[in-house]
Amino acid sequence: MDLTIESRFHPVHTGLAIVTLAGELDVSTATALRERLAALLGEGAHHLILDFTGVRFTDSHGLGVLAGVYQLLRATGQAGPDGRIHQVGTLTLAAPNQRIRDVLRVTGFSRLFPIYSTAELAIIAHTNLAYVSGSPARTAQTGSAPEGR
Repeated sequence: MDLTIESRFHPVHTGLAIVTLAGELDVSTATALRERLAALLGEGAHHLILDFTGVRFTDSHGLGVLAGVYQLLRATGQAGPDGRIHQVGTLTLAAPNQRIRDVLRVTGFSRLFPIYSTAELAIIAHTNLAYVSGSPARTAQTGSAPEGR
């Protein structure tokens, strides 16, 4: 049970990191993801797009990572791992499979952050909204409210 984690910062919106995942997000891989996301926050990311295209499965440990990172990103005026005060950030998911979407819906996670059908749509929504309001994107893959809304 492996999880491949690749990340990059957006070339224009430098506070936006895109994290591409492949494999299984479970008890054996959740710590690695948590550490990588914490490192990205320490490197200046305040907006994360997690591309779940290659994720086959997640368990409660994976959901715990999502909840923890979401709370860190939403913490207003709190010091990050590097001791600096960070702005309120956003967490967005892209391309989770149907099983993971169902888990997110049943657990209420789909009401916490937007879910898009592709990473490209998530990036477009984030960059477009950054010009308009600076708040998290609230348009899902269908052009309507995120799942669960």
